[in-house]
Amino acid sequence: MTNDEILKTKKCPNSPNTVGANGATFGIGDSSFFRHSCFVIRHFFLVVAVAGPMICGPGSAQSGPAVGAGAGGRRTNSLGQVFVPVPGTSVLFCVWDTRVQDYMAFASKTHREWPKADFAQEPTHPAVNVSWDDAQAFCAWLTEKEHKKGSLKKSETYRLPTDAEWSLAVGLTNEPPGMPADKNQKVRGIYPWGRGWPPPKGSGNFADQTLSAKKKDAYSVIEGYDDGYADTSPVGAFAPNRYGLFDMGGNVWQWCDDWYDANQHDRVLRGGSCVCVPRMLLLSWRNHFSPAQIYNYIGFRCVLAGAP
Repeated sequence: MTNDEILKTKKCPNSPNTVGANGATFGIGDSSFFRHSCFVIRHFFLVVAVAGPMICGPGSAQSGPAVGAGAGGRRTNSLGQVFVPVPGTSVLFCVWDTRVQDYMAFASKTHREWPKADFAQEPTHPAVNVSWDDAQAFCAWLTEKEHKKGSLKKSETYRLPTDAEWSLAVGLTNEPPGMPADKNQKVRGIYPWGRGWPPPKGSGNFADQTLSAKKKDAYSVIEGYDDGYADTSPVGAFAPNRYGLFDMGGNVWQWCDDWYDANQHDRVLRGGSCVCVPRMLLLSWRNHFSPAQIYNYIGFRCVLAGAP
């Protein structure tokens, strides 16, 4: 498969209730999925594990601007991003992809160029058209900002998750050794919603009938699946996975810190998007692009490293 191919899909439920960004109630075990191709990448996810108390969608009272620790190691930073622990890792994962409002704060302060998506986005949608280099710069800026403010210990830093950390955050614990390229598609039949095809209704933001209706034959979609979004959706719009992480499948691709292979030319992307071809919804699927590349359906998620 070439990097020009595209992907898509949607959600899954099964645990204690959690409230999403749109006010819907989901089980902690639920998952979201993806939709678009991987041509130019620009998006990221913050890594934080959510445990214990209910996690609310962006803009809710529980995701407010106060920085501090919560029950079960849950943390909320100065941007209102919520981080939670993920078993098997030493980091906290942001429960959402980095949002438009988060990246806008960074771009405004640093005057960093940020091309807009070619579709409408709201503040709580995932930031896209963000390169790996941009995502690294965001993490460095946020770390410095909170060090100066005193809300982050000197030993703590924000960064992109590693490929191995990302796998653990979706429950992939039996992958072969080696670089991401060696692990690509090696675990078969496991998707953001679990096993089986097609995805259950509401599993996540994947390539669906709404996308097909808007963009006609531009993308390969999941027959019979409709999540209501042709492009990106608000973070937290679908159920989280077992660790309380939203959109670990679909919506936008997420940069990881690693090189894809020994050639050290491309960086790794995980999770698929709302326009990706259905086969890219495999949790073991790796995409890869140059660190400088951007795309309408690439973003990122951060993790908080060094937290006690």
